[in-house]
Amino acid sequence: MNNADVPTAQRFGEMLLSFSGRIYRLQTEILAGLPVPLTIRQYRILRRVDAGHTSLMALCRLAHRNPPTMSESVNKLVRQGLLTRETDESDRRAMVLALTPAGRAAAEAGSLALEKFSSELTGELDDDVRANLLAFMRRLYQETEDRLDYG
Repeated sequence: MNNADVPTAQRFGEMLLSFSGRIYRLQTEILAGLPVPLTIRQYRILRRVDAGHTSLMALCRLAHRNPPTMSESVNKLVRQGLLTRETDESDRRAMVLALTPAGRAAAEAGSLALEKFSSELTGELDDDVRANLLAFMRRLYQETEDRLDYG
């Protein structure tokens, strides 16, 4: 069977999955090559804490991860000196996460590197194509978000 015999929807789906896999791999390589190497999960945790999501449960909800998994990732970032964990003044049972100066620098380095990659990847696209792609990707993102298991 040649490519012309494969339905367009199937070819599109295969290309979308292949493309997302390559983007993930490239992000992984970019973040691993930083002065303070990060995994994608570590980078996202740092960015989310920086955005004000400072509790373990908030991070679990955003990442669709269970507390033990998220706690393991947070513990590693604390050991690396990128996050601090302190008792919440309003609820002594809860912990509040915060970026250290090294954590803020690592998150910013990751953001700059990924923004540079994104700009290089899409730099040749005109504004209309970029706007259409963004609208399409937001729609797909929401549809995949709706399929995630929150349990």
